[in-house]
Amino acid sequence: MGRSGHASRAGAPERVGWALTDLQGRLRAGELEGESFYAASTMKVAVLIEAFRWRDRGELSLEQPVRVRVTFPSRVAGAEFSMDPEDWDQELQDMVGDEVPMGWLLERMITRSSNEATNLVLSLVGFGGIARLLPELGAGRSRVERMIDDTAAERAGISNRVTPQDLCSLMAAIASGRAAGAESCRRMVEILCRQQYREEIPAALPAGTRVANKTGWMSEVLHDTAVVWPGDAQPYCLTVLTQGFGDPER
Repeated sequence: MGRSGHASRAGAPERVGWALTDLQGRLRAGELEGESFYAASTMKVAVLIEAFRWRDRGELSLEQPVRVRVTFPSRVAGAEFSMDPEDWDQELQDMVGDEVPMGWLLERMITRSSNEATNLVLSLVGFGGIARLLPELGAGRSRVERMIDDTAAERAGISNRVTPQDLCSLMAAIASGRAAGAESCRRMVEILCRQQYREEIPAALPAGTRVANKTGWMSEVLHDTAVVWPGDAQPYCLTVLTQGFGDPER
């Protein structure tokens, strides 16, 4: 299982973009907040929202069984692809052919950044609803157009892109109950709060601060988007996207 599930972007120019918003998505501060970055695993936030919207409409349930596989249809017509072994979620690899609950996949997609789980969810919910929800929730400069490791689609220019402000808009919509039904938004916040990768934004916060976040990383890309509930101030969203840094410590 890889954090990114995407080919290297080595050689990209160094950039840092960030945005700080309130829970209504109103920008308070930022730099390059409207600039487009390769999404890496931050695209999973939009996939999570779409899956819970399907749940709200009664089109899927969290208990619904999903058969595990590692070969998927490409967005390039008539093509298929298999996932890069470097990006495998070993636990799911060991379950190929078995059925697992949709809710378990959604949890693993976010908290463990499982790329197989993401593709299995996308196999059910597709891309059309995501294309509609992005502008609806104030994230119209972003796009989620292909599964992870669909290199044929990427070579054809079909990609996943985000901006710092757009990711704040998505996270704010979840935290404020606007992204889907109230109960679904509450569940999404709980999943994001169980995130296991806490080395970026959460690591800079005072101990005990409640934070819901989703990271994305790969070669020379390191992202994090978070909702923060400080103990002494109003909650806020912070997104930091970086590219081109060969040394992650920089």
